[in-house]
Amino acid sequence: MLWGFGLVVMVMSVLFAKHRTLRLLRRIRVLLVVLVLLFVFFTPGEALLSFLGRAGPTIEGLDMALVHGGRLLVVVMLVSILLEKTDERTLVSGLMALARPLGCVGLSIERLAVRVLLAFGYVESPPPGGWRALMTESSDRAELDSLTVVFTPLRWPDRFAIGGLVVLMVWLVSK
Repeated sequence: MLWGFGLVVMVMSVLFAKHRTLRLLRRIRVLLVVLVLLFVFFTPGEALLSFLGRAGPTIEGLDMALVHGGRLLVVVMLVSILLEKTDERTLVSGLMALARPLGCVGLSIERLAVRVLLAFGYVESPPPGGWRALMTESSDRAELDSLTVVFTPLRWPDRFAIGGLVVLMVWLVSK
């Protein structure tokens, strides 16, 4: 089922967000290589190359690497579609609506929104000098633009969709 869903997501991401997908995949290439190497070489199981002994890759590790690597690729491709079709302010508004229940335990939803918007800003256009420029105390630093977020509460179709997904997840887990 993962492979079929992954194929659909791959086709959709290439059709709707080709450049963003390629850029995000380029950014995670090291993470993907490390994930595959760790699973292939450090998962116990039947040796894939028996002449290497215990230091070699395993069949079970290769299987797990393919599954987890596929999951990572699907998530990144879904994120690329989401980022291509939705602007940052709308995404943060949705995050605020979904994180609203966490306000009961003391999480400041507004502070979370500001931090996410700042992260989006630095990811899309890093400061001159890279991350090290953020660590220096310079007086010539440009003033930050104001950050505004319009909070849009969940509508009844949104609540219905979330409820349906929760029911589906509970049903899948209980099977």
